[in-house]
Amino acid sequence: MLSVPTSTLIETVADLTAERDRDSLEGSVAQLLRAQLGASSVTYMRLVAGEDGARLWPVLRATADGTQRLRETGDPRLLPAVSGSHARCLDERAALRLSTRDAPRCGYLFPVLSEREPIGLIEAVGVDAMLPPEREAAVANLLRIYRNHLALLDYGEHDTLTSLRNRRTFDADFSRMLREQAVVDAPADVDESRTPAPQDAPHWLAVVDVDRFKRINDEYGHLYGDEVLLLLAQMMRAQFRPIDRLYRFGGEEFVVVLSRTAIDVARSPLERLRASVEARTFSRVGRVTVSIGYTRIGPLDDTAGAFGRADAALYHAKETGRNQVLGWEALVAAGHLAPKSNDAELELF
Repeated sequence: MLSVPTSTLIETVADLTAERDRDSLEGSVAQLLRAQLGASSVTYMRLVAGEDGARLWPVLRATADGTQRLRETGDPRLLPAVSGSHARCLDERAALRLSTRDAPRCGYLFPVLSEREPIGLIEAVGVDAMLPPEREAAVANLLRIYRNHLALLDYGEHDTLTSLRNRRTFDADFSRMLREQAVVDAPADVDESRTPAPQDAPHWLAVVDVDRFKRINDEYGHLYGDEVLLLLAQMMRAQFRPIDRLYRFGGEEFVVVLSRTAIDVARSPLERLRASVEARTFSRVGRVTVSIGYTRIGPLDDTAGAFGRADAALYHAKETGRNQVLGWEALVAAGHLAPKSNDAELELF
């Protein structure tokens, strides 16, 4: 069984707690647990909220050969539902050993916890069935360090009311997304007549705003206004894919970044959100609607430019009746909005 020297373990934990990027963090903790357990592989799964219950999204697998990112999911409904031993591990919020009698190897499930709730699950396979109790305790302590580190990141990166990402994280996320997009979009010797692959689709930015939110606060009080924002955040998590990014910019304004979405379907998830909000009864407040403006993110974009276009589309939606989803490119093509001088490089379709 593999043994991890104390000095190496301390160095790895130091590197782990210095990391700020969530994707890199997940890979680091998976490899650290694999080495500590002597496992053949460790799979990191995120917990995804859905309208029909929580589901598990396997995002990476760590082996002795390295860390492999697993296929991104486009539809949360296709992910496996939380059940059986996975559900038990999350319910008990404790490690669960999976083994059969006299088998030389076993498996483990570990819950990934935030300060508020479980956010994921780690599954280790190929672990020596005679794993010493102190090694199990070491893994539990590593996960506590990981949880505490996530809590510190959440405090600075997430909105305290809705738990969505906050405005401060948006610029860094946006810049990183453009860098990754530039690598994927780099010219290559390929057949240009081929059907575009999913990774060739553009990103989109949408601004979501609660209609007449000031009236809600004035008539019913800020407590009910906060309840509307909380419920809206929950509905957004259920409507969008795990690979999409959700932000609360402050007040009643939210931002959605749709990852790699084809032009002909980019409007669909935004329209689903608008319709689901309209159909819901919000406690004492009753009927609530949202207006949404969105735009395609270009390779030469910046945060101000993309947000400004989506916000202009949102403003037009507010001016022309509210409770609707409008795209900046379509509004420009129809002559309702004028393109800005620094948007000349953007393709309208």
